[in-house]
Amino acid sequence: LGIDLGSQDMALAVSRENRMPRASVVVTTAARHMIRISKAGEKIEAIAVYGSAADPTQHPAFREIAENMRDLRNKWFGKAKLVLALDNPYLEEPALRRVLGLFDRVYLRMEWGSAKTFTALTGRKSAEYTTLMAGLSTAENLILQTRFLKGDGIDNTSDAEIKAWMKKVGELKPREVHLLRSEKGLGKKVKSVTKAKLAEIAEEVTTKVGVTALVYEADSILD
Repeated sequence: LGIDLGSQDMALAVSRENRMPRASVVVTTAARHMIRISKAGEKIEAIAVYGSAADPTQHPAFREIAENMRDLRNKWFGKAKLVLALDNPYLEEPALRRVLGLFDRVYLRMEWGSAKTFTALTGRKSAEYTTLMAGLSTAENLILQTRFLKGDGIDNTSDAEIKAWMKKVGELKPREVHLLRSEKGLGKKVKSVTKAKLAEIAEEVTTKVGVTALVYEADSILD
C-alpha cells in the first residue's frame, strides 16, 4: 500500500504553494483502504510512505502522518512492514530524525560521497550535506539505494567519487545497499555504469565495507 505525500496532483492540498496533501486526507484515505482490504480478507506486505514529486520529510505534518500510519498498521496489518522511501530528505530538526525510528525500513537514495557531488545532484548547499549525514548516522534499519550515472551534468562514476561513497557507506552502516541500474526519467544522454561495474562495486562493498550489497535492474523499491 503506497502513501504518496509529495504528489503534484492533490486536490486537497496543504496550500496553494505546497501541493502536498493534508494530513487528515492522507490518514482518512489510508484508514479506509486498510479497513476495506482487511475486511476482504486480503493481506498487505508493506505500507510504503514516499513522495513522487517531493520528499515526504518536507510535509509539514510528516511526524503526525508517520505516527498514524504506524498505529493503523498495528491495528489492521500487524505483520506488514512500515517503509519509508527518501530521495532528498530534510532532517535538520531532531524531531524529524526521530520519526525515522517509527519505520521498519528506511530506504534512502544516496548517490553522493562528497559535498560537491551532493550539491550537483540535489541543488542544495554543501553545508546541508554535513547536517544530513549526521542526521542519518543514528538511523536504524537504513537501506541505501544508489545509481552511478554519467551525462547531462551528472557524474558520480569516477573512482574517487565511488571511493568516497563507499567511505560514507561504512560510516552509516546500513542494513543493505541496493545498486540500481536504471536511467528512468533522466534523459537519453544520461547513462548508468555497466552491470559488470555494479557487480564489482557490490563485491567491494560486501567484502571491504562489510555491508551486503545487491544489484537490481530497477529505479526504486516502488517499481
